[in-house]
Amino acid sequence: MKILVVTNPVAGGGKTLRLLPRIKRWLSGSVHEFFFVIPESPAEMHSNILNASAQGIDAILLSGGDGTVHHALPAIVETDIPFGFLPCGRGNDFARNIGLTMDLKNNCSLLSDPSFHRLDLPSVNQVPFVSIAYVGFDAEVNHLANHQKGYFDGTLGYIVCVLKALRNFKPFNVEMTIDDEAWRGRVMMVSVANAPFYGGGMKIAPDAKMNDGRLDVCIVKEISKLELLQQFPKVFKGTHVSHPRIMMKTGQRIKILSEEQREIFADGEPAGTLPAECTIGDQSVRILSPAKPPPGRCMNSPAKQVKR
Repeated sequence: MKILVVTNPVAGGGKTLRLLPRIKRWLSGSVHEFFFVIPESPAEMHSNILNASAQGIDAILLSGGDGTVHHALPAIVETDIPFGFLPCGRGNDFARNIGLTMDLKNNCSLLSDPSFHRLDLPSVNQVPFVSIAYVGFDAEVNHLANHQKGYFDGTLGYIVCVLKALRNFKPFNVEMTIDDEAWRGRVMMVSVANAPFYGGGMKIAPDAKMNDGRLDVCIVKEISKLELLQQFPKVFKGTHVSHPRIMMKTGQRIKILSEEQREIFADGEPAGTLPAECTIGDQSVRILSPAKPPPGRCMNSPAKQVKR
């Protein structure tokens, strides 16, 4: 196969670019032929991927963080070219969701005999996302994390932003429709998930599968700030779902209305403001992943595996 490696130079605070020489060395032993580009903007990345498909490239390998995947999605959808991922960012939740470890050398070796899988690609207000879209407290935490000038990475950095966001956060009223079921109430946050993990390893939707044609919705109703802080550690194991003020639902079309223009995030990136409509079932993407992904992570069953 001919594989184009797209390296995001700013991912992980420049970590991706620093790792590039080693990545080239690790890939050099593969049976595949690799080409390398370093786009300077999301627009250039989009152009690189479109041109790659037209030039006979068989697959894309994204080297960066969750934001790199998010910005590449429109071009990947347009070309239907399969893509793999080397996690070099801060949170790396997409890697967790598809069963990759953070061992870059091992991930490079997996590409010698990759397995191709097709995943659902939902959207929020027509913006595609591959993992989770959310509004409320977690979105405010994400906003802080994106503007923080890098004191901590990953989970520790997220925890620092949680404590900062908690000081000024206020719950808000929403009206929701999940398929044909209506619900209204005052909430701390609403997360619409195609996958279990976000926020540097937080298992917000433990039962979410990336190819079951459903979105898992986590609604955290209004609780005190102290209670929210006490429940926070449970999210890393997914045990928060048993709390009486947390409601889990599934559906294919989720609408969220509010009198407040709360910011929406998807895959760690800004995706507009409320109102929001999330849908699934119209689009999908093909990924290069381990031949046997861990059960309960990304794939619902091996039936949707696509061989080349």
